[in-house]
Amino acid sequence: MHRRQQTYPWHIEQRGDERGFTLLEIMLVIVIMAVSAMMIAPSYFSATRASLDDEAKRLVQVLRLAQEEAALSGRNYRIRFRQHSYSFQSIARGGKWQTLHGSPYGRRALKDGIHIVAIRPEPPLSDSSRDSSTNSDASNNPDQEKEPLLAELLIPVEGIHQVADIVLAAPADGGEAERIVAFHPGPGGIQIKQAAP
Repeated sequence: MHRRQQTYPWHIEQRGDERGFTLLEIMLVIVIMAVSAMMIAPSYFSATRASLDDEAKRLVQVLRLAQEEAALSGRNYRIRFRQHSYSFQSIARGGKWQTLHGSPYGRRALKDGIHIVAIRPEPPLSDSSRDSSTNSDASNNPDQEKEPLLAELLIPVEGIHQVADIVLAAPADGGEAERIVAFHPGPGGIQIKQAAP
């Protein structure tokens, strides 16, 4: 007895060895990815802003600490900025600048896309900074040579004389968020300024 195979109108007959995804399946995956991205993106950018704020606050605190330590110890300090890091130096015996290591003055690598956009107005670099033989940052860490020195700010024993704004930035919604750290003489001279709208 021969049985006839019954077909239904909704039954799709598979031809040969065809494999793949239907347009509906592909569209569904795209919609799920878009919804996931919309849910994740705001938390990512708010975390970036929070870390930018934290980095600006840390820089203010360590600059104030270096200012106090310079006054109390009788030694000049300076901070050296590169695009993705900064480090502190102090005058060692013999009058040469020596890079400080360890917390809180050790080399600080900026993370989460945070970088130093500018130091305004751009202070001139000292002669020892231009001379690679006395650049103790480069001799202690050859990787730092790859990133040029942007600026250095002096923190003398008698107090800050330079006026500068340190501009930190990080990726944000449709651009970059900025925080400006003021490096000015006088009480309250080291602080976070509001970025211009």
